[in-house]
Amino acid sequence: MEKIYLTDNAKNILLSLQEDENFMPKESDDNDVILLEQEELLHAERTMDGLAYIELTDKGIAYMHVNPKLKNPSIWDDKKYIITTIIAVIALIVSIISLFKEQIIQLWNK
Repeated sequence: MEKIYLTDNAKNILLSLQEDENFMPKESDDNDVILLEQEELLHAERTMDGLAYIELTDKGIAYMHVNPKLKNPSIWDDKKYIITTIIAVIALIVSIISLFKEQIIQLWNK
C-alpha cells in the first residue's frame, strides 16, 4: 500500500465515515474532503449547496484495514532506507581509508 500523508482533520473524516455511513463533514472540511478524493480514499457528490453524498471507496476501506490508526508514514518506518544508508556510510569510510592507506601506515610506523 502506498504511503499517504493525511491531516488530522482528514483522519477524523475517515474515522467518522467508517463509524457512520451517513456522516456529513462541515463546510470547513472541504479542503480535506478534496484531499481524500484526490487520494481516492472517498467519493463525494456535490450540489450547488455543498456536499450531497460522501462514501468510502474500496481503496479507502482497504487503507483503513491496513492502517487502522491512520498513522502517517515516517522515514524510520522504511527499514530498507536505514539499512542502505548504513551500508553506504560504511562503504564511504572504507573507501576513504583505502585512499589514504599509505599515509596512515607511514604515520603509524613513526
